[in-house]
Amino acid sequence: MDRLFVGVRELAQHMGVSEKTIYRMLNDNQIPFAVKIGGQWRFRADSVEKWIAAQMEGGRVEGSINYRITVSDALMNGAVLYRIHGSNRDEALDELFSTLPRTGTFNARDCKFSILAREALAPSSLAGIACMAPSSDHPVYLERSLIILAFLEEPVNFKALDGVPAFAIFLILAANAGEQAILETRLRRLLMEADFIAEIKKQPARRELSQYIPEYENSLLKPQKKGAENPPTGRKPSTSASILS
Repeated sequence: MDRLFVGVRELAQHMGVSEKTIYRMLNDNQIPFAVKIGGQWRFRADSVEKWIAAQMEGGRVEGSINYRITVSDALMNGAVLYRIHGSNRDEALDELFSTLPRTGTFNARDCKFSILAREALAPSSLAGIACMAPSSDHPVYLERSLIILAFLEEPVNFKALDGVPAFAIFLILAANAGEQAILETRLRRLLMEADFIAEIKKQPARRELSQYIPEYENSLLKPQKKGAENPPTGRKPSTSASILS
């Protein structure tokens, strides 16, 4: 790179990603040194090398989207918590965050503020299950996407639109906006199924969840070949060895 600016194609080749990925990253404001010249995106060549070096983590560019991320994958990265106390939403979140390991890159206070800002616009809890995530106005991203499933000690009023007290929280903490959107879409599809909600209400052990969620997710969301029949839904999978514990 001996020129002042490079284009989308050159940046994509240098990063080892597709041009579509570069445009998605631009839409998410993930490339800070991008400028438009004559209606075309251009990138300062002297900033590219430094930025890529700073963004690389284990051979993967931070901010690149894993379009194959699943709820079960994110749950494996996260945790399942039981008997979370709290007489209201704030207290439940405080205890949930107190169980997470402290890291220099994660600020629980900022994350809680972002989540509550979003919940103030429209409570996520329905049928007793809250599906929480940070607000896009105050994003909080981790090194890799994860989901925390927390079961409350007692049902708590989360100001749900259906008036049903929450007994469980799915908390999505993603690596980027794209993966957050994917995980929210997949999780909300699962929560459309009465059988899935009924199973979660039983507060299954980690071992049961590690089998139940992947099988249910695959039955509902696995891409189908043209002409293939729709997969069965609502079946209860058998219990097998844990992938979470």
